Amino acid sequence: MKRVWGSLPVIILAAAISAFGAQFKGTISDKMCAGDHRGEDPAKCTLSCVEHGSLFVLVISKDKVLTIENQKDARISTLLRKYAGREVTVTGTTNKEGRSIKLEKITI
Repeated sequence: MKRVWGSLPVIILAAAISAFGAQFKGTISDKMCAGDHRGEDPAKCTLSCVEHGSLFVLVISKDKVLTIENQKDARISTLLRKYAGREVTVTGTTNKEGRSIKLEKITI
């Protein structure tokens, strides 16, 4: 019983983070390049790839790239285009598998 009560604060904290969103630092990029623009301007490359059908992603590290779930939302789309290729801090909620994120806020 002590183990259940001892883990309760952790469970509550995890639920609160997922309910209100967590902060992540990363770079707005596109799924095709995933942050490796091979010497091209990151902003121009990202926007060009998105125009040709690639999806926006948040590159947190070489091994952690999150697809942005709500990138078609007008407000989020505007912010993604504004910050394409740039390092940002985002607030959002990841899916259960940790492979995508629903953004709430993007700041530099």
